[in-house]
Formats: sequence, structure tokens, C-alpha cells
Amino acid sequence: IWALLNFSEPHAFASKHLFTQQFGKLTEAKQVKALHAMLKPYLLRRVKEDVAKSLPPKEETILEVSLTPIQKAYYKAIYERNTMYLFKGAKPSNSPSLMNVMMELRKCCNHPFLIRGAEHRILAGDRNKLFEDDKSKFSQPLSSQALER
Repeated sequence: IWALLNFSEPHAFASKHLFTQQFGKLTEAKQVKALHAMLKPYLLRRVKEDVAKSLPPKEETILEVSLTPIQKAYYKAIYERNTMYLFKGAKPSNSPSLMNVMMELRKCCNHPFLIRGAEHRILAGDRNKLFEDDKSKFSQPLSSQALER
């Protein structure tokens, strides 16, 4: 405390020895009151109700949103502690921690990318799926309607 007070007003709080002699060991209520009186001009203590009286009361709206299929798969795997699914293709250092299951479930509900290692797996899976979809489109023979156009 003395360092901050000395920095703000070096002439008023010049001696560290004197300050620690007075307030070094607060054993009496008298010392605490004296310290509070000394610090009062430097402290700003405001209560929200006193400052912003025109703020309307907080309104809470709850929206129920279902989980995506990826979130459902990860949620189920975390809940059941299915390490085979969670660690698939991941290094041990880049796999979700199951020490705090509730926290991992919360991350999964907020966004699956918050789960350690999931973002890479999900994006890699999407790229593979898109590539397979494109291959299947081009490997199918053209229909007679498409040939007529």
C-alpha cells in the first residue's frame, strides 16, 4: 500500500519506515480506523444502485435450441466417457479431458470447437464428406433430362 501511496503523493507518504511503524501490524481497531481514514480520499467506492438509478431491471429471455448432430455425438461420447470416440485420430495431448465431465458437456453445448481436438476432427470430416459428395455427383451417369438441356 505504501508504494502506491508514495507514487500518488510522494510528499505526503515519504517515509516507508514511519508508515510501517504506524500500520505495519494492525492489532487494534484504532489503527484500522486511522488507516481507513487515511485511505478514504484515494478510494472510490460506488454501488451500482446509487450510480445508475435509471437502468431498467435486467430481463432474461430463455431460448431453447436443439443440439446439432455433431454436438449430440460429442455430448453422448463425453457423457458416457466413450474414449474410443473422443480420442479417435487425436494425440493424447490434443484430446478432451474427462476430469471435469460437467465442464466438457457445457463446452459441447456452447460450441463443439471448444472441446480440445474436436475442431480439427470436425473440419477434416467435413472436407472428406464434401469430397465424397463431389465424387459421387460426377461418377453418376447423366440422366436423360440433363442430356436434353
